[in-house]
Order: sequence, then C-alpha cells, then structure tokens
Amino acid sequence: MKELLYPTGPVHVFAEKLQPSAGFRIQAIKVISTIVLFLITYLVLLAASVAFAVLCCYAGYWLVTEIPRIITIIAGLGLIVLGGSVIFFMIKFMFAVSKDGNDARLEITENEQPRLFAFIRQLTNETNTRFPRKIYLSTDVNACVFYHSSFWSMFLPIPKNLEIGLGLVNSINISEFKAVMAHEFGHFSQRSMKLGSFTYNANRIIHNMLYDNSSYASFIQGWAEIHGVLALLAIVAFKIAQGIQFVLRGVYKLINLSYMALSREMEFHADTIAASVAGGNNLVSSLSRIEIAKGCMASSINYANERLKENKVTSNLP
Repeated sequence: MKELLYPTGPVHVFAEKLQPSAGFRIQAIKVISTIVLFLITYLVLLAASVAFAVLCCYAGYWLVTEIPRIITIIAGLGLIVLGGSVIFFMIKFMFAVSKDGNDARLEITENEQPRLFAFIRQLTNETNTRFPRKIYLSTDVNACVFYHSSFWSMFLPIPKNLEIGLGLVNSINISEFKAVMAHEFGHFSQRSMKLGSFTYNANRIIHNMLYDNSSYASFIQGWAEIHGVLALLAIVAFKIAQGIQFVLRGVYKLINLSYMALSREMEFHADTIAASVAGGNNLVSSLSRIEIAKGCMASSINYANERLKENKVTSNLP
C-alpha cells in the first residue's frame, strides 16, 4: 500500500472547548424530560389498553359460551379480536426497523480501498469513536453516518455505517475531506453526542409509532369486510387508535420542539470536534466548496433531464 496521505491537525487545541456547552446540556435535559413524559404517557395508555383487552375478551367469551348463536359467536369473537387489535396497535411499533435505504449506494471493502480505510481508521482513533460497520460510496455531494433504527436501538449499541459521496470527494481537498469526515464522526464520538444519539433514535421511533400505520389499517379493513358486526367493531378499533394517536401526537410535538434546539447544539459541537482535528479554516472552506458543488451538480442534473426529454444522453452515462 502506498504511503497514507493524512493531514496533521492543529497544534494547539483547548481541551475544555471539546466538552459539550452549557447550552447543549440544558437542551439535552429538556429533551430527556419530554421523552420521560412520553414514556409515562405511553405506559399509562398501554395499561389502559391491556385492561380494555381483558374486558373485551371476557365479554366475548361470555357471549360465545352463554348465548351460543351465530350472531353472538361472531360478535364475541369480534370483541376478542378488538381487544387484541388495540394491544397490537400499541406494541407492534416497538419491533419496527427503520432502514436508511439508498439503492444508489455501493459498498466498498478494505481490499478494494485500503488507503481510504486506513484514513478513516486513523480519523476514528483521533476523534475517539468506533470504526464504521460498513463504508459506502454514492454520487452525492455529501457524507453521512447512518444506521438502522428500532425500539431496542435506544438501549443497545447500534453499529453505524458511513456514506461518502463522490461528488464531495471531487469538490474538496484532502484536508477539507478530513474536516467533513471528522464532523460526521463528531456526532457519535465518545466526547460528543451520546445523549443526542439517544434522543435522535427515540424521535424516529416515536414518529414510526404515530404515523407508520399502513399494516394496522390493512388488518382492520380486512377484518371489517368479513361481516357487518365486525365492521362496527372495526370502527371502534379505529376510533380508539385515533384517540391514542391524538394523545401521543401532543407529546411528540413537545419532543420535536426540544429536539430542534438540541440538534443545533449538536451541530455546533460536531463542528468543534472537526475543527480540533482538521482545523477550523478547512471546515469553513469545505462548506463553501460543498455549496458551490451542490449547485453545479443540481444544474448538471437538470440539464441532463431536459436533454433526456429529447432522447439525448451524455456520452459518459449508460
């Protein structure tokens, strides 16, 4: 392997500047408070849902056993399903996984790009964070750290992946590249945003719980089409779900408002980490170059789309 080209960092770094600011800590406390409020609200709703389900199951069992007619059997089974559907609505989102998918990403290995992997490994050591689980290339003028989020990712360590846009690589020099990468790793470094990472996961999970309901809606709709009695019970199930969402949505808004303020502090701190290992001048110049490159790329794509309408493509596109 050729000699690694790795820019040196600033000679004088004030260690106290690398610690989260007072503003960050205040915003983090606010976010955690709203998350605790959400968890308490959710647990109360879950307990009420369990009690409702038990009542429905008891009533359904009584109808089936004490008044054994076709209509009462249908109604009894419907009540049991109603209770189960409410529980299903409350817990199914815990096991949903949010995948940050991008078909344009191309995974690369250390055998293919040993110098890049060595560069990233040295940078993760310098920022005191873990090496990415996988590294991908894309066409974007951007770089990001991403991972698959689930309910359990709030409590368990989640391996993170790194995406590097070739548009970014072609727009900045090696020192600026180090600054951009350091900013991304700064979000997850041991000196950085463990609390912010937790709140980010919680925010995504809560969003899924409130708005990712297509499977539940399909289940209820299919159930309602079986019989008129079940259709009435399906309406009850929908109304209960809407009531639960109404309560949770209010708490979710509080979390979002707090998290927006925290996100700003997270960006400031990630910039501080990047400046400490790559120099503030490289961070500033990289941002300027990225903005110009994004504009150029957008213009090129728009031009290509216009020519595509005329059945024309450039020679360097398949």
